[in-house]
Amino acid sequence: MSDIEKINIYVPDQIGRTLNDDATLFEVFKRDGCSVNRNRFLSLLIVGYYNSYVSECQTKYEHLREVMERYVPNTKQLKFLAEAVLKNVILPDVPKRKGKNPIRLSLKPTDETESIIIKIMSSIETDDYVSQYFCRMFISYCEKPLYERERIIFRGNYEFLVMACQAKRPITFSTIWNNKVIHEVLPYEITFGQEEMFNYLLCQEKNENSGNYVARAYRLNRITKLNYSAKMVSISEEVLKHLELMKIYGPQYPINDDEETCVKLTDFGVISFNRIYYGRPKYERIETCPNGRLLYFDCSKDQIFLYFRRFEAGAAEILYPESLRERMIKFHSAALESYKNG
Repeated sequence: MSDIEKINIYVPDQIGRTLNDDATLFEVFKRDGCSVNRNRFLSLLIVGYYNSYVSECQTKYEHLREVMERYVPNTKQLKFLAEAVLKNVILPDVPKRKGKNPIRLSLKPTDETESIIIKIMSSIETDDYVSQYFCRMFISYCEKPLYERERIIFRGNYEFLVMACQAKRPITFSTIWNNKVIHEVLPYEITFGQEEMFNYLLCQEKNENSGNYVARAYRLNRITKLNYSAKMVSISEEVLKHLELMKIYGPQYPINDDEETCVKLTDFGVISFNRIYYGRPKYERIETCPNGRLLYFDCSKDQIFLYFRRFEAGAAEILYPESLRERMIKFHSAALESYKNG
């Protein structure tokens, strides 16, 4: 346990909400599986982002010096001026403790963050504070897109998986929601969806029921207990084709067949399709039909099911395949029964 006292960090309201939302989205919870473990999340952020943040600030500082040295010949003055401009102009403002809508974050140092905190304390200027340094770091973190922020929080696992994908080396891991099951996979690529949100490991895994290799996807934040496997396998041509399709249609939705799906939309269903963006599948072609449109898909059946079940009754109808049509019928029938018996 660290001997450094707890650090209070004051951040703008929006930054505080973004950090809390990220901790929820990335499922950084306490043992109860529901409450956000804020200190662990902030610790992961600091460990995963510190070196990159220092490098980013140094790059900005060097660029300032290159521009200013044309006009400031004195080296000492140049250094002082570049640092002042970087801190007071380039880097974001830090809210005061009694400023407008500041949120207080309490950071309890851990064994993982203690050495970083000591480095920061020894490097900052006399008129600066470690709490202000962390505030600027957190603001910089929040300015990045969500998939980059996720890679920062889980940097260790992300870098491990990148190397495994490049080496085409089989790995084993568990997931945070079922750590008793060991997955043995051949990693293919880490990518993110069309909404640029979460990262997914695309891989090949054996289906224990059929004995065949299939395409799978696992969210980066849920992967834990990573290790290399001694098994030697290669990705089959069929699985490779499906993994490439998943990159196009949505990496979170496994594809393991080449069966076409046809969905009939009413005129209102077409309006809903245009409005409901998140998770929307890409169609291969569209045809006009009486009172609506026919949309044809080659994407995952799970994506079709999860997307169109959100439509109002009668707005969308799965015409084929029959198995997917039956799945949607059972879903709505079960929902209807629950309301009848409620």
